[in-house]
Amino acid sequence: MTLRHSSITLSVWLVSASAPGVGVDIESLVRSLSYQSLLALNSSDQLVDDVLRYAETNAKMREAYWHHKRLTPVDVGKGGMRTTPAQVLHELGVATTLLTASPLSQVARHWAAVRYCATLTRIHGRRLALTPDANEVVYHHKVTQSEQLGVGLALVVAKNLLRRQYRGWTFHAVDAEVALKAGFVDSGGAVESVSRTKKRPDYILLGHHATKTRRRMKIVILECKGTHGSPNFVHGQLARAAVQVEALTVGGSSPPSLMVASHLTQTGITAYVLDPPGDAELWSGDDEELDGLLSTTPADQFWRPRTAIPPRPEVRQTPTAALSPADEAAAEPQLADELPPGAPQVFDIPEHQRGWFTQILTRAVAATALLFAGNNAAASGYATPRQRGAEDPAFQPALFDLDPAWATSSAATFALPNGLSAEGTRHRAPLGRGRVLEVFRGVESRLYRELAEGQVSAYLRDAPSFFGRRAEPPADGSVYSFGRDGTVLVVRVLDSGG
Repeated sequence: MTLRHSSITLSVWLVSASAPGVGVDIESLVRSLSYQSLLALNSSDQLVDDVLRYAETNAKMREAYWHHKRLTPVDVGKGGMRTTPAQVLHELGVATTLLTASPLSQVARHWAAVRYCATLTRIHGRRLALTPDANEVVYHHKVTQSEQLGVGLALVVAKNLLRRQYRGWTFHAVDAEVALKAGFVDSGGAVESVSRTKKRPDYILLGHHATKTRRRMKIVILECKGTHGSPNFVHGQLARAAVQVEALTVGGSSPPSLMVASHLTQTGITAYVLDPPGDAELWSGDDEELDGLLSTTPADQFWRPRTAIPPRPEVRQTPTAALSPADEAAAEPQLADELPPGAPQVFDIPEHQRGWFTQILTRAVAATALLFAGNNAAASGYATPRQRGAEDPAFQPALFDLDPAWATSSAATFALPNGLSAEGTRHRAPLGRGRVLEVFRGVESRLYRELAEGQVSAYLRDAPSFFGRRAEPPADGSVYSFGRDGTVLVVRVLDSGG
């Protein structure tokens, strides 16, 4: 028996695995997560034309389409890129770690590694594709599956392309809501609601580069899409993404961005990529300057998003100009009922607050890694009061709130190949016939200690070295995924006494 519905609860799936012969199927399924597969990439002038044509055709119904960034194709090379299902699930698990606090959030953080482990496979030609099980779900579950797999695939694609473009840089994903929550409020003092900010991007990729004398930071805005529908549906998704990546400026300039829409089929997955240009650098300084910056705690800000300036249709390919901090301070804020139809809101980070934004993003990176490993208390220490939900919880749900003691998994040391180890949490679920499925997630031990002790600058510098020291996993059917951020995901089937 195989998984017939990606949204069935884990308990139902594992109980059904106790049927005769199922143990072998589960072990085979786990091993398949490590298979190197080809993920097809598509980016061209024709794709740009198709997206612009869709935006122009539908702008009368959705005026937000006039607010998009300039679109350019990306050099994706030939033949696509290599990845594994485990790497996609790993990226998804780290990126979705910052869930709203709940009594079972520790278990929920394992869910990405389990819920979708039967959705990706390698088909003839070694292409990455959906399994038949992934395709046999009802519509509303298929939408959720598309969104979640779209996140994992987009992060794999974006980080691969950025490593080629920026040699020696390491990129970390930060949920955009986390960063914006620390800076922006509405007229009533509460953080903007989802309905008012739904056109914001999904993630901010924080890039870090270290030399003997210099530390540099850059950001890239990432919007992730996924669909089971026709390829034409991708054009609409990218048209909407072009509006969402326009929603953040730093010092009056739009950062560079990537838009990735994954078309999910059983005959192969294709990621469609576009690359709106922008200003790349966020912050630079020496080791001492970065240590000093990251050793201080940033305060919540009380800025308000502004309404995007509607561009003229005939110049819609020109990026929307952002208000300067001085103009923003002088301008009268527009009320919600005065917004132009379809106009998105823009979140302007003032030029003199680049250091503050660097603090917010690096601390979110640290909190994400610690939460992935299960250390909620240390992660909470990296949050601002508003991110922790210290304000009115009716307006401000917590992102970093501690779990009840009964729901918190205890951290454990996990031996890795090549004599390394990781600190994190493991969950086991019975498969029947004396077998269990074990999922471990954590952070390499030295990097974990740096994060737990508040040494974020050292962590950023040391994380890439862990990836270079990783070794081939043991040939026992276990699946290991190592991240360049020092995170580790392990999935394996064991004897219940192991």
